[in-house]
Amino acid sequence: MYNANSQCKMSKRTALNENYKGLVEELPIPAEVHERDGKKYASFGSTIPIHSCSPDEIKQYANKTHHYCDVFTEQLLAPLGELVYVRLDENTAEKVFINRNKRILLVSSDGELAQWRCAPTFESPNSYMAGAPIVNKDGELVSVVTAKKGNHYAVSTFEGEGGYFDTAVPWLVLDAPEGANIYGAKTFATREQLREHVARLPPPEVSPQSPPVPVLHRGNSPRIILLAQNGRQISHQFLHGVITMDVEYL
Repeated sequence: MYNANSQCKMSKRTALNENYKGLVEELPIPAEVHERDGKKYASFGSTIPIHSCSPDEIKQYANKTHHYCDVFTEQLLAPLGELVYVRLDENTAEKVFINRNKRILLVSSDGELAQWRCAPTFESPNSYMAGAPIVNKDGELVSVVTAKKGNHYAVSTFEGEGGYFDTAVPWLVLDAPEGANIYGAKTFATREQLREHVARLPPPEVSPQSPPVPVLHRGNSPRIILLAQNGRQISHQFLHGVITMDVEYL
């Protein structure tokens, strides 16, 4: 599945720290470890983080795989339970518990869809590489590691608030000033300024030559916006209770 531009070998560790911590159990989980531009990442069969793929791989996989946020896979992932096992190496895994109250916002673009997901998390003292497999007690793949905030790792599945836009345009990610009024990709000091701006806009225009732009405004009042390239909003959705700042894609 992977081209010669990335070095590939059968894996040992998918955790980067030498001494494992947490609830470590004996559990063999298959995976491969790859390296591109000095950065290691893992895969489980056909399952790999989208952000770890090369541009050529993204073009190859986007039309033939299932689309989980930031995850390419040719298989349907198993449902997410209350606890999962995260692969440390070929013989051991860490047992962790899923926290559905602490969620991390994931976004991804693959040239076909712009996806977003308010993903549940697990907390771990270990340092995992992207693509480290996450399985259930029966060894069925639930997801792979993609991103984290501190020691909290996101688990990308179809569970919870999320969706996608049918556009090839990548995400525009912005940090809005506290208390700003937001429309599209712009911020305004007052509602009056926003209304004046909207009054000058033409109707939304979307075509294959002018596809819409997905916009993420991070911060204390995060929102997801789909924006016509002429500046008119198509949709504007507020998000609540989800972490959007300082999310690290591994």
